[in-house]
Amino acid sequence: MRARLFAFLAAFLTVADAFAQTKQLASIPTPLPFPQGASVFQWDYECIGQKGCGFSGFGLERLTLRSASIVLARFKVGEIEMPTYFIWGTLIDGSPVAGMDQNEFSFRFNTVNMRLIAAGPPGL
Repeated sequence: MRARLFAFLAAFLTVADAFAQTKQLASIPTPLPFPQGASVFQWDYECIGQKGCGFSGFGLERLTLRSASIVLARFKVGEIEMPTYFIWGTLIDGSPVAGMDQNEFSFRFNTVNMRLIAAGPPGL
């Protein structure tokens, strides 16, 4: 089961990277919420046009966002490797919003009227 999950994640990362435009990745807020040396991958989304854009997941249900960045960080705590998803976003009114999820089996999100603009490992 775990092997299938990692294979799916690897395929998803490859496809996401292929479809992402070559825009520079958004900066990750400091202080970093994960230790230096963690394996990190980032996806940046932006709202298409002036309409409201929907985003749900990570406990941020049905928000209207202007932009969102999702970061998957894999780091070790003792002998256990923990995949952790972080999200930072900006609401239509400019207010910041954030969330995280450490349960790899509950990770899911949906977007409406948003497009992937960049993906890849951030230069930390």
